[in-house]
Amino acid sequence: MRSCAMARTRILIQAGHQPPLQPGHEDETGAEGERELVVRIQKALVRLLRADDRFEPVPMPGRITDGVDVDAALFLHADGVDEPGPRGFSFGFPDFAVNRRLANLIAAEFERIPDHPPRRDDNITSDRAQYYGFGHVETPGPEVLVEHGFVSNPTEHRWLLRNVEALARAQHVALCRFFGVRPPDAVPPPPVPGALRPRSPLLGPPSAPPRRAIAHLLALEHGGYSDDDVRTLVRQYHRTCRAAGIDALVAVAQMTLETGHLTSFWSQRPRRNLAGIGVTGEEGVGLSFPTLRAAVRAHVGRLLAYALPAGTERGAQVRLVSEALAVRPLPAELRGAAPTLDGLVGRWAADPDYAVKIARIGNEIRRAG
Repeated sequence: MRSCAMARTRILIQAGHQPPLQPGHEDETGAEGERELVVRIQKALVRLLRADDRFEPVPMPGRITDGVDVDAALFLHADGVDEPGPRGFSFGFPDFAVNRRLANLIAAEFERIPDHPPRRDDNITSDRAQYYGFGHVETPGPEVLVEHGFVSNPTEHRWLLRNVEALARAQHVALCRFFGVRPPDAVPPPPVPGALRPRSPLLGPPSAPPRRAIAHLLALEHGGYSDDDVRTLVRQYHRTCRAAGIDALVAVAQMTLETGHLTSFWSQRPRRNLAGIGVTGEEGVGLSFPTLRAAVRAHVGRLLAYALPAGTERGAQVRLVSEALAVRPLPAELRGAAPTLDGLVGRWAADPDYAVKIARIGNEIRRAG
């Protein structure tokens, strides 16, 4: 047991395949070049954590001290196969939300590194999902095995060696974000050209591609929705908004705010309410939708009704507004009353900072992926 007075968050950092090896796994020496790479990443990450007085790194070789007591564990590895083509980073972890959340936070930081490899599917082998290290660490989580990329791909191997410090920094930042502390020397991100503002119009082309919203949502806990559900949902928003002429970033950012990034009670199945439509705060009061497609159309159609005066809809807009207002009518005086984000304040929601919050989330999405 650790002393209650110990304030630092303890992070186990294992360099996979570094001797001494785990008993029973002595023949698992890793792919050619893997050990050298992950030892370098481990040293860089341990150095960063030691310089941050909120963390205490606990470095380990291939053999892990049985029952070591930490707050989180990272097992550093790289992939290798018999052909040079495969590439990409991925993660292995026991399939619990706490582990998935840290993996997604690390992925989001990796994807900020220029020319980063693509992300592959997680837990793609039973060996990775059942990695011995998970059974030798006592922690409430998270526990994540990091496959940084393919050392058997010459181009990717060179990229990994050039970016050891950046990969270590990415994992340090992800740990800070997981434990709710500000990364050291963090500065406000630079302004994003074309960023959302409270005065941004609801109508317009998408201000960010769908991949950025997908990356943003996957980096956060997303309730009962799978990663594939998130991808499908964001693409449905973009298809519907394109037909409506609504900026998809506005709609997705509003959905993210209204649902607490898909974790709220009303957003979960079987309710699927993605925009708080009809939700008053009274128990049981709110609308439910039979499918995510119906929920998206009701949300986007309602935004259109706020943005456009009655009778000015064209083409697909006519049907979207009709469907949305059949679900929940909108008073005539509100038709066309909110052509910009700040017009939703006091109309869609009472929160005086409603437009500011949507814009902030939208700009976070623009920086993701």
